[in-house]
Amino acid sequence: MSESASHGSVSTSPLARNIPLFYAFHFLFGFHFWLPVWFLFLRTEHSLSYTQIGLMEVLFGIATIIAEVPTGAIADRFGRRSALALSAFGFAAGITLFAGLGYPLLVLGYALMAVTRTLLSGSGDALLFDTLRSLGRTGEYERHSGRARALATAALLVATLFAGPIVSSLGFQAAILLSAVGMGCAGVAALLLREPPRREADFADSTEPVDEPPVRRHTLHDIVQAVRIVRTVRPVLWTILLSAVMFATLDLPDFFIQPFIRSHGIDPVDALDAGFTYSGLMLPSFFGVMLGSIIAAPLAARLGESRALPTIWLLGGLAMLPLLLVDHLGLVAALSLLAASTAIVEPLAGGYINRRIPSDQRATVLSVFSLVTAVMITVVIGSASALVDSYDFRAGFLFAFALLLVSGLFCLRRWSLSHRHTERAPMP
Repeated sequence: MSESASHGSVSTSPLARNIPLFYAFHFLFGFHFWLPVWFLFLRTEHSLSYTQIGLMEVLFGIATIIAEVPTGAIADRFGRRSALALSAFGFAAGITLFAGLGYPLLVLGYALMAVTRTLLSGSGDALLFDTLRSLGRTGEYERHSGRARALATAALLVATLFAGPIVSSLGFQAAILLSAVGMGCAGVAALLLREPPRREADFADSTEPVDEPPVRRHTLHDIVQAVRIVRTVRPVLWTILLSAVMFATLDLPDFFIQPFIRSHGIDPVDALDAGFTYSGLMLPSFFGVMLGSIIAAPLAARLGESRALPTIWLLGGLAMLPLLLVDHLGLVAALSLLAASTAIVEPLAGGYINRRIPSDQRATVLSVFSLVTAVMITVVIGSASALVDSYDFRAGFLFAFALLLVSGLFCLRRWSLSHRHTERAPMP
């Protein structure tokens, strides 16, 4: 089906409603009242050190690594809609456990949040891309993906605005438990989605015979096929590795933003005005995420696939430089630029990867992407947290910058060579 022909049938296609519902799901899922205060919660209520919190992130990463690819394969086999709903409801349960003051409940809730989050990572992008493919509108992927993330960030901005005052007035637990309400509503929105085709042969633009009988596959088969695709399609492999390095290093300063703000004498537990001030200082970073999500599509269109990710790598590295030189509250401006850069990476990489993989293993391949990113984040956060405990914030930031410069440059070079070599290669 041609792009132009598809636009005339958008209003009559039952799959067309997936796009506004996809927006609604991300918006409702974005009400993370817990996120702007979770680090302070662990420091204040549980007296954890930076290293201990970093180890909790390692636990989060290990749970993600174990569950990421199997949950993507489950989504490919049993449906992305169901995976999204289970992710939202499971995350709500995890947040509820996380709010419990008992340490075992805290760890159990954090692990549950990690596992159920993996159901979201590949499933949402796969459902969106296959919906657009059915409508003949795959060129709109970055735009809709970026808008959905921007809506999620808009909800997070609202949550951030009130998180500090809620903590000041009602305590950490109230802010954390309020997040579960939004997750539950997101789960309901997911159940209203319509499942798009998941077999490559079911699409009008597929080169596979449409009368080919469906092959009964096992989840393990999907995982093996996804790993084979990533290994053999070199541009996809190096896009995953480059994006994982960029995401983990550019996002690291934002991991420490809560204790960074409190280290300058602003703590939401002190008083209501301190709560508002704290929320106000958290907002620029989330504004950066929303801005990055919005401009990802026009940036990709203007720069093209061969220049978009390298440009973000360069700009992100430049934005990190002030963090290495000074320790001042005004650095929240640099953190907002880093947040914008991080938000741009995922839609750019997702669009690039989606156009080079078959629909049968789409969610599984995207889960491999998320798995590699989770491994990188786990290593970076675990190492940087120990450095911050031993030295200061700048030591952790320097570690991330060095990794971005050295590993990022290597992956960028390999990706550039493979992209030029196989730019017109057929889909595997």
